[in-house]
Amino acid sequence: MQKRALITGFKYVYVSLLAVLVGSLYADGYRNPPPTAEGIGKSGANMVFADDASAIFYNPANLAFQTNVSVVLNATFARSENTYENGAGQKAVSDDPWQVLPNLFVSVPLDDGVTTIGLGITTPYGQSIKYNQNDLVNIPSFMAMNPPAIHEAEISLINFNPTIAFKLGDRVGIGVGADIYYSTLKFKQFYPWSVIPLGPDQEAEAEADGYGFGGNAGITWNFMDRQSLAFTYRSEVKVEYEGDLDVTPGGTNPFQLVNSDFEMDIRYPTVLGIGYGIGITETIRLEANLEWLEWSVNETQKADLGANGSMSVPQKWKDTVTVGVGGDWQFANNWVLRAGYAFIESPIPDETISPILPDVDRHVLSLGLGYTYKNHTLDIAYAYSIYADRDNSGNATALAAGYPGEYDIDSDLLGLTYSLTF
Repeated sequence: MQKRALITGFKYVYVSLLAVLVGSLYADGYRNPPPTAEGIGKSGANMVFADDASAIFYNPANLAFQTNVSVVLNATFARSENTYENGAGQKAVSDDPWQVLPNLFVSVPLDDGVTTIGLGITTPYGQSIKYNQNDLVNIPSFMAMNPPAIHEAEISLINFNPTIAFKLGDRVGIGVGADIYYSTLKFKQFYPWSVIPLGPDQEAEAEADGYGFGGNAGITWNFMDRQSLAFTYRSEVKVEYEGDLDVTPGGTNPFQLVNSDFEMDIRYPTVLGIGYGIGITETIRLEANLEWLEWSVNETQKADLGANGSMSVPQKWKDTVTVGVGGDWQFANNWVLRAGYAFIESPIPDETISPILPDVDRHVLSLGLGYTYKNHTLDIAYAYSIYADRDNSGNATALAAGYPGEYDIDSDLLGLTYSLTF
C-alpha cells in the first residue's frame, strides 16, 4: 500500500512538471526580446519613433505616417545560461548554445496617401532550455526522492501579423492587425523508476503543435511639434497544442508511463502599452515606454496525457509591468547612436519557480549603432542584463514542491537588422 502511494505520488509529480513546462524558457515569462536591432538598442523603447515596417510590431499606428515602401530583415542572436543550486550545494547548469530568432516586416503605402498596409512575420515568444540529464536526476525533490526530470524543452512560435493603418489628419495615426500564431512544443523527460525500484528507467519525449488567433491595435498622436504619445494593445492568444507522447522503453507494469496523446493549452498574455517621445533637438530623441502584461492568465496550467492522466496545476503567475527608456542621436551624417534601459519584472513567484522555469527580475542596458547609405540601413545592437538574486530556500510551498534553492541567469543578446526603403 505504501509503495502504491509512493508510485502514485511519482506520477503526480510527472504530470505536474509536464503541466508547468510552459514557463520561462527565457526571462520575461516566455516573451522574446524586441525583433529589431533598433528596438534592442533602445531596450525596447521604440513605440513612438518606430518609422519603418517594424512598426507592425512596436505600434501599427506609425505605419500611417510612412510614405515609402519599407522592408526590414532582422536576426536576433540570443544565449542564456541558467544555474540552479539547492541547499546541499548540488548544481544544475543549462547548456544552451546561441539561438537565432528571425523576423521580417514589409509595409506599402497606398496611393490615397492615407492608408498603409503591411505584414510582419515574427518570433515573439519561445526559445529553449537544456540540462544534462543526470544533473537534474541527482537533485532531491518531491518527498526527498529523485524527480522525473524535464531536461530539454523548446517552444517555437511564429506570428503572421497582417496590418492596416490610417492617417487621420496630419497628427493622428491608427493601426490594427491580426495575430495568427503557429507554435510547436517539444520536451524530453527522464523518469528514474529504478530508484523505487520498479522496472527500467524511462525517457518520455513529446512533440505537439497548435494555432491561436488574436489581434492588436495602436494609436499615435503627434500632439505638439517633436512631442508624441502612443497607445498600444495586443490581445491574449490561446494556442491549443495537440501531439504525441512517446515513452522508451514502453511501460512494463500499470504504474509506468505508456505512449499516448498529448494536449495542452498555453495562453500568451494581453499586453497594454503607453509611450511618450520627445525630440530634444533636430538630432536627439528620447522615449519612455510602460507596458502591462497579463501573465495571470497562467494562474493554472492544464495538461491531458491520455492514458497517463490529466492535471490542473497551480502556476500562480502574476501580472507584471515593464518600464523602458531609450534614445537615439544622429551624431554624423548617416550615423545614429542608440542607448536604452529597461526594468523587466518576472511573473513567476517563489513557490512555482523551478530549474525548467528559471526567471528573475532584471535590469537591461543596451547600445546600438545604425548606418544609412542611400536607401539602405544596417543596424547592430547589444543588450546586457543584470539579474536580481533569486533564492526561495525559505519558501514553504517551494520546499514542498521540490526545487528550493538559488537561481542565477546569465545572458547575451545581439541584434542585426537590414532595412530597405524605396
